[in-house]
Amino acid sequence: MEYLNEYKQKFRKLKEIQDKYGIDSADTESILDGIDFYRVNTPVVGNFSTGKSSMINAIIGKPLLSVEITPETAVPTEIYYGNNKVYQYDKDAVIERRIEELPLKGLTIQTTDLVKIEYENEFLKEIKTVNIVDLPGFDTSFELHNRAIDQYLPNSLAYLLVVSSDEPVLKESISDFLKELKVYNMPVYIVITKSNRLDDDELEECKALLKKLVGRIVEREDVTVACVDSYGRINVEELKDILREIQSQTGQIFKNKYSKALRTASRFTEVYLLERIDKACLSTSRLEQEQEKLEKKMQSITVDIEREKNNFDRQAKVCINTIRDRVKGDLEATLPTISAMLENGTDITDKINSVVRRSVRIGINTEFEPKLKKYVEHISEMITIEFPDNDIIIQNVTSALKDSVVEEVAKSALPAILAGVGLILSPIAAVIGGLVGVMADTVHNISNNKKKQKEVDKAANTIIAEVTKQTIASIEGEITKYITSINQKIENDVLKQKAIMEKSLQDIKIDISIEENTRARDIEELEKDLEMVKAFRNDGLTQED
Repeated sequence: MEYLNEYKQKFRKLKEIQDKYGIDSADTESILDGIDFYRVNTPVVGNFSTGKSSMINAIIGKPLLSVEITPETAVPTEIYYGNNKVYQYDKDAVIERRIEELPLKGLTIQTTDLVKIEYENEFLKEIKTVNIVDLPGFDTSFELHNRAIDQYLPNSLAYLLVVSSDEPVLKESISDFLKELKVYNMPVYIVITKSNRLDDDELEECKALLKKLVGRIVEREDVTVACVDSYGRINVEELKDILREIQSQTGQIFKNKYSKALRTASRFTEVYLLERIDKACLSTSRLEQEQEKLEKKMQSITVDIEREKNNFDRQAKVCINTIRDRVKGDLEATLPTISAMLENGTDITDKINSVVRRSVRIGINTEFEPKLKKYVEHISEMITIEFPDNDIIIQNVTSALKDSVVEEVAKSALPAILAGVGLILSPIAAVIGGLVGVMADTVHNISNNKKKQKEVDKAANTIIAEVTKQTIASIEGEITKYITSINQKIENDVLKQKAIMEKSLQDIKIDISIEENTRARDIEELEKDLEMVKAFRNDGLTQED
């Protein structure tokens, strides 16, 4: 793929310029190292026993995934083009396996987090930047619902929803999942497996029904439905066309991602070169004045940022309290439903998970994100590098860069915070199970219906109170952790800016001692490198940007 090599060349050239002038190139090198590993996720979701693994095996043309699994032995698996390697990510170690050992059997989600399969295959090579993610059935564990959103959505292009022709319905767990995808405007493709079990009319009816059901939830009329045959040699041509379509979109996503990374990585280098050229004719005494001016400016920025931090911390506490009240209120509103489910012996963990995630998501979107965006905007304005006032193009690019940083920070907040909240829901599920067990034992011998109902309601209240308590603590911890990470990035950015300005002034002082004709040649080279870096800074931007 030409665009991969094109961006490798750009980052190599930028690193070469940075190394030439002694500018820290670690971030550029890290980005360069990651280009070959760039992939866009395509998670495959559905309920247990819908034929997902058989379908993926058919795509690959080899039975790499076990189809003889139970809900307890299902583990998320990533499959992508590579050198026939298998990595098993256990809780305490990463085990490298041979491709000949596949399909792996006996793994459990309790001991193994993930399996990655790199496989050399013509079709996978055709969709080289697509990472197919086989996720276990959602009806096996609500944790997988959380993980499918929190872990994979930020770098996904589309989801494949697999439904068996045996049971062409959308269970509550899938409906809740689709509602979350709709919030992120994430495309969904429907794949009907075992389609040969229906005659032509039945299959058309099934396709129309699923398209209508899914389309209504995600609010899209253009939902694509593909069919996978189930007898003999499984026919997956329609599905392959979907994956090819997804692959065709990964190029633009790659370019957007790495154009932004190139602009960010080159900005300090551009400042250094501009400073070297702009102040080349200053005397030593003037340079010392510039140094003093820089020190005062950085001290002022530090004071201003500290004030913004304290102000934002106060706002964040208000947000946390508001979100806490929302979570508490939404959970308490479900008490009648939870009581009824407990009375009927229905598992309530999925219901509670759905309520908590929805409540947190709305709270983060409406309360936290707007304040976060303003905070990052203010900080960005404080630490934005000062380019020459007469360079309107540079000012526009700097503004676009700032806007993209603000947008990126805001977009990352919800997945990061929800991921942490999702982790706390796992031990809560055990607490719920224990309380439900105690309640069942208590009401077993109660014959009076009113007393029985009273015990059920008591158990429901206890469960809601415990979930509320732990969820709120988790939300506060995750928001605080996220703010700390943002503040650390801001601090690093300020330090980098100070270091690059100081280095440019020190190097200019060295230039003063050089003979004039040699210095002229150096400035000519600086200007040549500056033009190259300016091209990196404009990478991917249109005139409108």
